[in-house]
Amino acid sequence: MDRTGRRPWSDLPPEILSMIGKRLDARMDVLRFRSVCSSFRSSIPPPRRDASRFPFPIPHLQSASSSVILCKSSVCVLETPGGASDSGAPSPPRTRWLVKLQESSLGGDVQLLSLFSQRRITYLPRNFPKVIDSLESRVVEICREYRLEYSTSGIVPGVRKVVVSPDCVWTDLDEPGVYSIVEDGRLACWKYGDENWTYLDDQHGCSYDDIIVYEGKVCVVDWSGAVLLIDSSFRTQKFSPSICSDGGGGSCGDCKHLVVSGGDLYVVDRYFGGNLGRFDIDAFMDDFPYPSFNETFNFRVYRLDRQCGEWAEVKSLGNMAFFLSKNCSYAISMHELGGCNGNCIYFTENTDSDVNVFSLEDRSIKWLIFSDFLMSTRGTSDLTRPKQMPSRSEEYSD
Repeated sequence: MDRTGRRPWSDLPPEILSMIGKRLDARMDVLRFRSVCSSFRSSIPPPRRDASRFPFPIPHLQSASSSVILCKSSVCVLETPGGASDSGAPSPPRTRWLVKLQESSLGGDVQLLSLFSQRRITYLPRNFPKVIDSLESRVVEICREYRLEYSTSGIVPGVRKVVVSPDCVWTDLDEPGVYSIVEDGRLACWKYGDENWTYLDDQHGCSYDDIIVYEGKVCVVDWSGAVLLIDSSFRTQKFSPSICSDGGGGSCGDCKHLVVSGGDLYVVDRYFGGNLGRFDIDAFMDDFPYPSFNETFNFRVYRLDRQCGEWAEVKSLGNMAFFLSKNCSYAISMHELGGCNGNCIYFTENTDSDVNVFSLEDRSIKWLIFSDFLMSTRGTSDLTRPKQMPSRSEEYSD
């Protein structure tokens, strides 16, 4: 007990510490919790390594006689201590990096992947640490992404996005379901023990653009911006109206993204240039959902008002930045990561390495000069160059 009469956290009863520890769902959070002291460490068991759970074999989406593997990686903010430069040059006291980490199945080593692709990063900046020490470095998990790959190499074609629910470090492999949007926007589900995937029997022929786990529930958004919930029996339930009828002015873009920010659900409506309609886009889904000659020229952002059940168009993201990639979409606060500009949307076209930055302030799109890391020692305003917009942009300049 200290001078103020307060008892230390380590004196909490083991059952209370266990309840707190079991509410942590990220492996890194569990490791840091157990590193506080001996009473914290003994209250919960060590988490399983991702390498012992993933990659995980599951049936192929189209062929029951073959299988693919479910792979997992995590997007994290990594805060490293200063003095990590080998050149002896002065470095900031602490540096923050936005990175994608994946545990290797060989020895459990951590691999660094590009934020917007699965390309392994082999060249590291000089001030990036050679070893990530969890006691000296702070790691905050932003989101998890899943993908289907062949056991030899390569992403399984025809798959737009994959999510897993429930998704927790304490979850056994036979508990979660794997949900995927495939081919022409169809929704598929697989559970442990199933021989084949189950496809949603949608009599209306609805096409889905994105899927996400929100407040522990699997949500999908269709072409009109309407969000539906998927229960454990693979049935859908309407969660929100269409954005086209709620603040969208009767106009809809070509593709919808789901993003969770600050506990709220957002739909990011994406507009393409050129003359392709949204149903022509499906023919190019094997590589990526957006053909290279049909570039993005505009975004509109909507937030779901849970009290009135309607969408409200968002004109500014404040200090938040949205990141849209093929396998996951997420939001970052500039208080957490100062290496990119707020009120912007970061995205890519096709599988190109170029990262684009859309500003909600002036509705411009610029290219980002770097793509693998975003660090807090400088903003991105001086690391972008203008990008020529498709001709359709004049129609939505407002």
